[in-house]
Amino acid sequence: MSGYVPNNRHERPAPKPEPYNGNFDSQPSHPLVVEQPPEPRHTEPMLAGCVFAKSCNLPDGVIDYQQPGNFIPLESLKTYGEWAVLATGSAISATGTPLQLVGGSTSGTALATRLGGSISLALTEGVATAGVMASTALGSIAMLLPNNSLAPDSAFYTREQYALLNMGRTRARLHIKHLPEGAIDLYGFYTGGKPSWENVPVIAAVPRGDQFVADIGQGIELIWTPATNPNDVLGIPALEGAPALPSVWVYPPTEKSDQILVTPVHPPEYQDAIIWFPSTDIQPIYITLSLRHEPGVVTGQGQDVTGIWLENAGRELGAPVPSQIADQLRGEQFSSFDAFRKKFWKTVGTDTTLSNQFISANRKRMLAGKAAKLREKDRVGGRSTYELHHVEKISEGGEVYDVDNLRVVTAKRHIEIHKTEGK
Repeated sequence: MSGYVPNNRHERPAPKPEPYNGNFDSQPSHPLVVEQPPEPRHTEPMLAGCVFAKSCNLPDGVIDYQQPGNFIPLESLKTYGEWAVLATGSAISATGTPLQLVGGSTSGTALATRLGGSISLALTEGVATAGVMASTALGSIAMLLPNNSLAPDSAFYTREQYALLNMGRTRARLHIKHLPEGAIDLYGFYTGGKPSWENVPVIAAVPRGDQFVADIGQGIELIWTPATNPNDVLGIPALEGAPALPSVWVYPPTEKSDQILVTPVHPPEYQDAIIWFPSTDIQPIYITLSLRHEPGVVTGQGQDVTGIWLENAGRELGAPVPSQIADQLRGEQFSSFDAFRKKFWKTVGTDTTLSNQFISANRKRMLAGKAAKLREKDRVGGRSTYELHHVEKISEGGEVYDVDNLRVVTAKRHIEIHKTEGK
């Protein structure tokens, strides 16, 4: 069944006429045989329908903005419900790796109370048995829980309706974006007026022992473990060292939004779903998944560099990894690309020939494992440091830790490269 469910719960049947009582003197002047009016015909465009989540700035039962000029406001994600970003912090295992709190609109304790327990990510049985991705995937999810308990709305799906759905409609879909220095960004898009954006899979979690499990794709399953004592729920712990999240917004589907976000990923490409838990009191949740397959060993030779190393970082494919840096990193194993990036810049910072090409403030940054800052003209929004670019995309078979597949580029040039690749 599709995600469209008519929001017609407020309709009432027409009152039935009083039966004929045989007393001609007291009968009103109307035909003895009363014809029943035909059943009203409803067409789908006239029905508001139901959703998983909608803006609380809209009236009860209304899921779409219908303003002059088709104006759709930029809104805080909080207007759609409580939200959180969680990550495993370590590789996803077959038995399950707990999700820890990166940030959100609520505390770890409040989130655990709302969930009635804890959640984790695990490799599905087939993937774990085959050894695919074992010890290679780190996972992050963004979660949205609509305010249906605090602000009930007749447009929200009921539990009975979830049992009939395999696709469900939501007016906000979310995407996790991994940034340099290990930072995470989260943004959402409003789906009204975009039929190809508004529906996501509806997955019923199935019981496994005292847990509930949902297969969310890419060989990953989400596991919900209920609290032993519902009145004594432990909070979801914070992920150590996680950078603070910026403000999170739900953007209208416009060109202006694309300019602000800079080459955003749009909803059809998201790995997201609505998960509901039959035979429990837990409310359905929306999640979007982001995986990072990053542990590996450094390979490659690099290139001999003369003159100003990063002189070409703002042109073509950028500046190569110097051979003396490649020599120091080759053969070293890293648990994540973030860890590699930190070691890369520390190594540059300790190389006298290269580090002397930077100002004092950047030398201090590099010795601390941070990328050097860019000149103002090479920055874009919050992206203010040099970045590492994979010449051959990882998704197309490019090696993550092959230094010959890496270039150092400015943020501005990095964006331009990916814009060209997308054409």
